[in-house]
Amino acid sequence: MATPVGILTVSDKCSRGQALDTSGPALRQLLEATVNGRQQWAVTTSLVVPDNRTLISQTIGSWCAATSSGPLCRLVIVTGGTGISPSDVTVEAIEPLFTKKLPSLATAMVVGSLKITPMAALSQVAAGVVGETIVVAVPGSKKGSVENLQQILGVLPHAVDTAMAHSSTRHLHSGSGTPIASAAGPRPLAMCGCSRPDEDGVATHVAEGLSNDLDGSVVRRARKSPYPMIPANEALRLVLSHVTELPAVELPLRDICEGQIIAADVVAREDVPGYPAAVMDGYAVIAADGPGTLTVRGATTAGRAAADPSDGPLRPGEVVRVATGAPIPPGADAVVMVEDTQLLESRGSEEAVVRILESGQVVPGQHIRAVGHDMRKGSVVVSAGSPITAVGGEIGALAISGHARFLVHAMPRIAVLSTGDEVVDTLDPAAQSKLEYGAIRDCNRPALLAALKSLGCPTLDLGVVKDDPDSLAETMARALSTCQGIISTGGVSMGERDWLKPVVEQRLNGKIIFGRVAMKPSKPTTFATTPEGKFIFALPGNPVSALVAFHMFAAPAIRKLAGHSSRSGEEISVLRPSIVAMFKGQDLILDRVRPEYLRAAVVWDQRRDKWLVRVIDQHQQSSRVVSMLHANALISLPRGSEQKPRVRSGDSVTAIMIASPHIH
Repeated sequence: MATPVGILTVSDKCSRGQALDTSGPALRQLLEATVNGRQQWAVTTSLVVPDNRTLISQTIGSWCAATSSGPLCRLVIVTGGTGISPSDVTVEAIEPLFTKKLPSLATAMVVGSLKITPMAALSQVAAGVVGETIVVAVPGSKKGSVENLQQILGVLPHAVDTAMAHSSTRHLHSGSGTPIASAAGPRPLAMCGCSRPDEDGVATHVAEGLSNDLDGSVVRRARKSPYPMIPANEALRLVLSHVTELPAVELPLRDICEGQIIAADVVAREDVPGYPAAVMDGYAVIAADGPGTLTVRGATTAGRAAADPSDGPLRPGEVVRVATGAPIPPGADAVVMVEDTQLLESRGSEEAVVRILESGQVVPGQHIRAVGHDMRKGSVVVSAGSPITAVGGEIGALAISGHARFLVHAMPRIAVLSTGDEVVDTLDPAAQSKLEYGAIRDCNRPALLAALKSLGCPTLDLGVVKDDPDSLAETMARALSTCQGIISTGGVSMGERDWLKPVVEQRLNGKIIFGRVAMKPSKPTTFATTPEGKFIFALPGNPVSALVAFHMFAAPAIRKLAGHSSRSGEEISVLRPSIVAMFKGQDLILDRVRPEYLRAAVVWDQRRDKWLVRVIDQHQQSSRVVSMLHANALISLPRGSEQKPRVRSGDSVTAIMIASPHIH
């Protein structure tokens, strides 16, 4: 059966019908050619889009999205938009989608093409994996696109097979596997680059599944964790390399929430105000009339024009009463505040004659907002990448832009569960008020649900799941069908009923990216991915450990999924911001084994003109959730040494921000 392929042509002119797409058909012809009577590829979908980063990203994301039957395409070829002009945005659009980059594949295209033309040096080709799909970007010209693809056509079948492999790829490299073929026909190679050979030339692989056997007895469980303990920064790097921002969605204003990111510049459709408007309650006048006695010729209020517009423009010696925000009548060029006038004569309930006092100095333009004063038609009202805050400014600006719907990054839906036979569901009204001996109240799930809400995330509350592999697997599988990820607490350590890791590997076919982190607290923190491109954070059961791990790893991942990014390339500084602050308090003895993260409060000291940080609670045990009370930061302490055994009051430390700092 031929492998399904998608071809995406990126071209402003082709998308508008001003030019004919010749590259897409040429690539189709190359791919669907038979070799030795066999057709390897079938182009099942193709599309032409303009040079628009969002549309490119959304299209590829939909073609590579996981479904019950697999992604729509196993190979995607993108042609066009790979040059060096400002409008060439293909590579910038697809690289953030990569779950794994394939730089050697891109290099092979460039090296091969340079043998044909030196102009290949000006092309930004790219290659990588999105979920289970190989994505390759080639130049937009017919000749260049075909020449680049020809350089790697022989290895693409093997690359696709490897990207589809959920566990070991040994079968792809064994003698029984299919040898790598060149474009001209089968030509077995000595070895591919997917595995590192040992000294005698045999490819060696690390076992994918390291957890205890679900069907094994307690006497067969591991006595030491098989998972290597990795540094915290390396753990975060791995997390961020396995998540990509979600496609943008178009939403009406009422559905946009705090925490979402604007995905495309919002351009004003009209001037605001659309007419000269009064800034004050008073009288529209002709500035040249100056102070003196003037006739009132009617009134205009916000939303209503002057009483007698048929009378024509305002004439010398006349004024029109105006309210704040009301249109300025034709002929008027200034507004005098009502406080600077005196009523001289009235007719019934209406004013007839007023005097402009000497205090009302009149100059042209006084107290008038010109057309477009607040917002010019065609100007960018809210830039792409702007977050929606609780302040209300962004929503207000969107509301006056003249648009009804807006492109924003989708927020990931996250499922949350606690595990443990001893855990009592605090959020269940039916939960017993008095704890049985050995039972504990669940504080992890409520705390994590609140933390996710502060990020703007929609959540799915899975409750408390008992220490039963079948229940755990069923609950998590159901959640993964509707959520981008799961955050669980408990069941990740070395206990005989710690089932999270084996359930993820053996029931959900997941891959554990890391199972231990060199940090204190939160050492057993586990991060895993599923074949469908979903993720699982399995956090420790101690409440402080769970919250520290959430802010260290899960919160940055969620921010990246939601579209938070840095134009300067400093990704971690945006996704997990930190500051340097002066530590105040008793000396902190540094742990000699693992870096430590202490719950703390950061304040801005106006007198010292610097950030200060203090430990919230001297008792920093991982079970003591009140040590998180009022915390807005984690003090990042390095491992201790003979040269640096402690942190003293007045020393500078790094504070990882988990909430807004205070002003002192």
